[in-house]
Amino acid sequence: MYILLLMVYSIAPQATGQENEIYSEMSLDELLNIDVVVTASKKPEDLFDAPLSVTIINKEEINNSGVTSIPEALRLSPGLIVREIAPGNYDVHIRGYDDITKSPYINLPYNTTTLVMIDNRIVHNYFSGGTLWETFPIDLNDIEQIEIVRGPAAALYGPNAVTGVINIITIRASKQGMSVSAHGSAGNNLAKTASTNIGYNWNDKTKLTFTGNFSQRHRFKEEYFNYITNSYTQLEDLTMTLAPIKDKNTGDIWTYKEFQKKLGAYYDKDLSLSRMGGNIFFYHRFSGNSDIDIAMGAQKSQSLNAGFLNLATALSQINSESFYLNSRMNWKNFNAQIDITSGQDLSNYKFNSYKFKNIDANLEYYRQFSEFSVRYGISYKRSSYNSPVTYEEPFSFNSLNYQFKDEPRNNSSFSTSLLTEWKPNSKLRFIGAIRMDKFNINKNYSINHEIASTYRINKNNLVRFTYSRSNRSPFIFETYLNCNISVNNIHLSENNKIPIVVPVGIDIYGKKDLKYPTITNQEICWRTKLSSNMSLEVEIFNSWVTNFVSPNTYRHEAILQKFNQFGEADSIISVKAGAESVFENQNFSAQQFGAGLNFSIKLSDKFNAEIHGNYQKTKISGKNDENFTATKVHIGNITPDNTILTEIDSEMNASHWSDKLTPAFVGGFILNYKYNDRWNFSTDAYIYTNQEFSNYDYYSIINKDEGKKILQMDIKSNMILNAKSSYRINKNLTSYISLRNILGSHREFGYADQIGTLYLIGINWEM
Repeated sequence: MYILLLMVYSIAPQATGQENEIYSEMSLDELLNIDVVVTASKKPEDLFDAPLSVTIINKEEINNSGVTSIPEALRLSPGLIVREIAPGNYDVHIRGYDDITKSPYINLPYNTTTLVMIDNRIVHNYFSGGTLWETFPIDLNDIEQIEIVRGPAAALYGPNAVTGVINIITIRASKQGMSVSAHGSAGNNLAKTASTNIGYNWNDKTKLTFTGNFSQRHRFKEEYFNYITNSYTQLEDLTMTLAPIKDKNTGDIWTYKEFQKKLGAYYDKDLSLSRMGGNIFFYHRFSGNSDIDIAMGAQKSQSLNAGFLNLATALSQINSESFYLNSRMNWKNFNAQIDITSGQDLSNYKFNSYKFKNIDANLEYYRQFSEFSVRYGISYKRSSYNSPVTYEEPFSFNSLNYQFKDEPRNNSSFSTSLLTEWKPNSKLRFIGAIRMDKFNINKNYSINHEIASTYRINKNNLVRFTYSRSNRSPFIFETYLNCNISVNNIHLSENNKIPIVVPVGIDIYGKKDLKYPTITNQEICWRTKLSSNMSLEVEIFNSWVTNFVSPNTYRHEAILQKFNQFGEADSIISVKAGAESVFENQNFSAQQFGAGLNFSIKLSDKFNAEIHGNYQKTKISGKNDENFTATKVHIGNITPDNTILTEIDSEMNASHWSDKLTPAFVGGFILNYKYNDRWNFSTDAYIYTNQEFSNYDYYSIINKDEGKKILQMDIKSNMILNAKSSYRINKNLTSYISLRNILGSHREFGYADQIGTLYLIGINWEM
């Protein structure tokens, strides 16, 4: 009993004598089943005591469920919206605000407001925001557990932890001596995976691990969405959503096949995902409170994912290569981390490609007093991205000048933070955190804060309250975007019979010194252990978001018109038009109210179950449904030759802000039955309600009528049902059969791919 209590005290180093009374009331089984979480307060602690909404997905749950990738594993957690775009490629959100916190490209998978980390190493994409899951160097076989924090946490981890944090903790060689594990699977549609983990542990003081992984997924249908026909077609039948002028002298426009050939924008029509990665993990403990942890790795991948600006279809093919080196060191009360990442993401639409180099360095000092603790931190981040659409010379969709130049754009920031904690007694706990970030490309300071309190009524009941405010960072795309496009607009005369072809030039560019989406959140929660084998957590949250960022388009039109001798309009002589589209803040807000529930029960040593669900309602306020607004109209005087010049200035916002993209409900269940020491059966389901994807092609908005055209695709309510059966052949070898998406084909993401049923046969070998 004494040894077990020491284990508990090790996850709560600030514990007072009074606090230990809670653990002394626990049984031996209860102490053995304590789950340890790190992400909620930046130190190890009992999950039950965590001050934020936190879920742990451990390695055993991942193995039992049969999930095939890291983002698919996140469906086992409450409050996460996980959509499969194309086989093996995913879009992940915490609680929603899907399109509201983005730029206008809502058909992109880039969730700009959820911060994803691997061992506290941030893997956010600072070009256009979000996480490219297919570019991870690690895979399921490398994971010890995944910790999900729901709700703003930028005060702890920095900008972009706006709706929450996902921290993936990798495994180290835990068994003394050599350990080896290998996994392989194959299934229909040419799906296959393979991974290995080889480690050696020298007396728990030094650990060295090598890992490698490979996975491949093919498409179920070789179709692409055609925005013009509002239907799925073969690749060769695609048409340009907006046709740039190819020759300004003749007015000829680019056709899809010409555009594709010029860019070399060809597709591997069968392949959805092919990825491989490798990692080396080294750990050494110098003494009880001093250690070093070094990780390095690389990945190479090809994926079919939602893209932007390709003017043809929703899906682009992306080839990615990257390398990282991450070093963490603890020495007494100091903690330091430095991460270096470099690579390239190359789209088959070459102007959507970029090369990058990122450096992230952090230093923290932690001090524990009797009832009070403080954690000071400073950090520096530098992100360098080289992209053809951000150069001083504008990228032209007409001439396609997409060659790489030595003109990288840099985004750097310096940050300071303070995290404090006060525990006046064994039951009550207060946490306060504040962080300030200063970016080189923005004159504004970013300030994030958090206040949390927990009260442990007894060993089986805890209530907590959280108030937090977090915002996202500036991105290279919305800050430095610089491109232009000229298109032909058809303008009809007064009698609507004589068409006039009007070349329209649009300049599109980013802007510095914006304010960025900010979410303020209030949350209350009750955790209870209804019995030794039954637990329940209920959370209620209310949040609101401000500082929307989206391009506004400003257009100027000059119409020269002829009048007859009676003063009546006769004909249009000429029309000239031009526009600027620039990223700006929008003057409206959104509010979200919701509740989440997670119930787990262990009926016996053989059977356990979990049910989780999250309901939310999002409401947008202050949005003007009329996206086209005339700001100035000037009518000149009639000239001696009976002509008159009319000039019209107009403003257009083509972002279709929708509160229906986030499903009102997401949830699911997990059932696991261990028949005996050899057989294990598991089934799980992921459920979501209706979602509405809408798309504007804002480059083509020329007049009021066209501005009202919105392309919409509804994603219907669905249940994704999965099952797995495994059989342990001997102490080292286990075989299994896994069925994914048993109920059949469907789409989960607007304008993207069909997702079919997947059958897998696999083996796991451990030594």
